Amino acid sequence: MTRYVLVPCAAVVVVISTIMAQGNQHGARPLDALGYALLGATALGLAWLRGRPEVSVAVCCLTAAVVLALGYAYALWAVPALIAMFTAIAEGRRREGWAGAAFLVAFPAAGALLAYDAGNLVALLVWALVVALTGQLAEVSRARRGYIAELERTREEEARRRARDERLKIARELHDVTSHTISLIALQAAVAAEAVERAGGPPEARAALGVIRKASREAMSEMKGLLGVLRQADGDRAGRSPMPGLDRLGELVASSALPVRLAFEGDRRPLSPVVELTAYRIVQEALTNTVRHARAAAAQVTLRYESGGVVVEVVDDGRGSRGGGSAGHGLAGMAERVAAVGGSLSTGDRPEGGFGVAAWLPA
Repeated sequence: MTRYVLVPCAAVVVVISTIMAQGNQHGARPLDALGYALLGATALGLAWLRGRPEVSVAVCCLTAAVVLALGYAYALWAVPALIAMFTAIAEGRRREGWAGAAFLVAFPAAGALLAYDAGNLVALLVWALVVALTGQLAEVSRARRGYIAELERTREEEARRRARDERLKIARELHDVTSHTISLIALQAAVAAEAVERAGGPPEARAALGVIRKASREAMSEMKGLLGVLRQADGDRAGRSPMPGLDRLGELVASSALPVRLAFEGDRRPLSPVVELTAYRIVQEALTNTVRHARAAAAQVTLRYESGGVVVEVVDDGRGSRGGGSAGHGLAGMAERVAAVGGSLSTGDRPEGGFGVAAWLPA
């Protein structure tokens, strides 16, 4: 319940209960302007209940004490003080809450001792039990909140631990299988290049083997960076290799096995790392598919910067999808990457021939 509802409701309950109680307590002081102001103040103290419960305890307890000292009729004007005390203890402000509880008992106790009466002592005992019970219920609420918070922390830590174990498992698999295979490819390409060189083989073969060696080394470098990311603890970025971005597109295009033209349109500007990595991977996967399946003689990569994002286009002059072959999971992986950053992807045969990939990524 918000303070905009709680305060008026409490004020109405306090005033009405006091008016009704006054008819049965003939010796009580009649309600006057000061009385109404004090009753309103007891409710107004609840306005600080959520943000500053200690302030609510102070205001509600002090105004209730003044109402009692001035001799107004016994009614529900002490309830806001109990609410403030309960909230303070339940939210961890135990010292302030129990200080308010002690005041709520000590002040009427002092009055009862000064004006000794058996009925007042019985009422004081009942009131002390009510205050103590309220405080104990608040302690139970506080303990329950702490237990739930600790349970949530335990669940989060367990989830992080499982995610960390899964990352380490993936890192081991990548290192033991994929990294070994890439290293073997690079080694065999070097051996083959030396054999072609000794035998005086065709330059095309030497160039192709050189591309394979370079691509293998780049793949190993990226694999090491990825393994570093997977092995790092949560929040620890020390020692991580930077992931490739648009500044490395020139290297990617130069290492391709076919001629590729790279063009930029619009005002170039830095993008977020995840968008730059997504754009790089799209170009990388599109060129890989072109080399493997398109039988193309050339390709073109175009990055067009727009006000709300960047368009990445990769086109070739090959046979397109009608000529057979498959990109495997490449196109699906592109679509997943693009969707993850909130972009859109279109792929397909071009009317003038060849295959095209176009992705829009938000800036």
